[in-house]
Amino acid sequence: MTFKLLPIIVLGALAAGCGNETSTDTETPIEGSERASPAAYVMGPGRYAIEGGDGTVYSQTVVKPDGTYADLDAEGNEVGRGTWRDERGLACFDPDGDGPDQQERCWTNSALAEDGSFTSTRDDGSESYTIRPIGG
Repeated sequence: MTFKLLPIIVLGALAAGCGNETSTDTETPIEGSERASPAAYVMGPGRYAIEGGDGTVYSQTVVKPDGTYADLDAEGNEVGRGTWRDERGLACFDPDGDGPDQQERCWTNSALAEDGSFTSTRDDGSESYTIRPIGG
């Protein structure tokens, strides 16, 4: 996977401005949200490190309370932004723009591991990353 596609993850990472608000019966659930376990980590505002299977940190995503996010490279430069939402551990990120690499992508989160990290797997199963909430 190229670095260009990493910002699409979350945080890649992890839309549409609803933040961590609770759902009501009138809202349309995220397609596939039934796959998220009740124990799944529900993302909220904060900073997250995106790690590969070997522990390499690819990027960081800053998830903001206003329903937006920003992806940062290793030097802290913004390399992507958009909107996010999380419904019961199914986190969706919609990058700004309409290009082929800027479509909304959803990720199913696992429960928190003992070390505070969780695994986030793309809804089609094609990619999986360790996500670590970090301070700052």
